[in-house]
Amino acid sequence: MKISPFMPLEPILDRMGAQTTTDREALIMRELLSEAHGGHALDELPEEEWLRLMGLMEQRKLQADPGMK
Repeated sequence: MKISPFMPLEPILDRMGAQTTTDREALIMRELLSEAHGGHALDELPEEEWLRLMGLMEQRKLQADPGMK
C-alpha cells in the first residue's frame, strides 16, 4: 500500500499494534508517513525509520495533548 494522507488507517494500526494504538495515534503516524515517505510503500519502510517516526508521533501526541501519556 502506498503511503498517502488518504490511505486507510488499518495498515498503520496493524503495524503499530491495533490492540494498543488509538485512532489519534494512527492519524498522527499517517500524517508523519505522508510527510516523510509519501508515494512509497508502507511495507518497504525500514524498521529504523519506523521507530524514528514512532518517536516523532509520541512527541506530536504529547504536544497536542500533554495529558496523553
